Amino acid sequence: MSSKDESKEEAGDWFDELDEELDEKTSEVFRDLGEKDARMAELNKQFIKDFWRIWIKFENKLNVHFSMRPDYSSFAHFDEFPEEWEFRNDFNFSNVNKIELMDKTQENDRTGDSLVLEYYKEDDTLKVGLFFEFSEGERYYKYSGWKRIYVRYSLFDKEFPVEDDGMDDFHNVLKEIVKNWYTSHLENNRDVIIDYIKSNYDKVEEYPE
Repeated sequence: MSSKDESKEEAGDWFDELDEELDEKTSEVFRDLGEKDARMAELNKQFIKDFWRIWIKFENKLNVHFSMRPDYSSFAHFDEFPEEWEFRNDFNFSNVNKIELMDKTQENDRTGDSLVLEYYKEDDTLKVGLFFEFSEGERYYKYSGWKRIYVRYSLFDKEFPVEDDGMDDFHNVLKEIVKNWYTSHLENNRDVIIDYIKSNYDKVEEYPE
């Protein structure tokens, strides 16, 4: 065998090894992505179920109308609206990055008080955050006039995926939020929920609109 043929064989050997390594890496990445999507779908089903049960409670017991995103018609098939339902098979739960309940009773606000669950990145780490957003009133700006001020308070913050103990923390936080939100509507006193949020959680964002 000539040196030229030997060089070709050696070249083939190293590329075959590289090709095998790249195939293994591709399989690993796709497997990791598949596991991530499956876990996100599982979590989102639980989060959506939690939010929908809150929606039902306020609607049925207090006749308080909340809007929800994603829209219930997209993720649920109803046998009897709103309590007898099941998840739709054609909805991509792993693609949901934000779930929101918005109080629609505040006619003067662009948006009412809102409970928001959102996935976000922090230093390349995927996190799951639960926030409460509301308007704190208006503020005058010299060059743009009066603008409504919105704030966001952080209620819960965990790295993805949220494990069982994290979900226990999530549900404990959610229980107290719903209790105070419900009471605020029973008493027709918005300060109940707003004072509770301000007294127990940190403001993480403020912006005018």
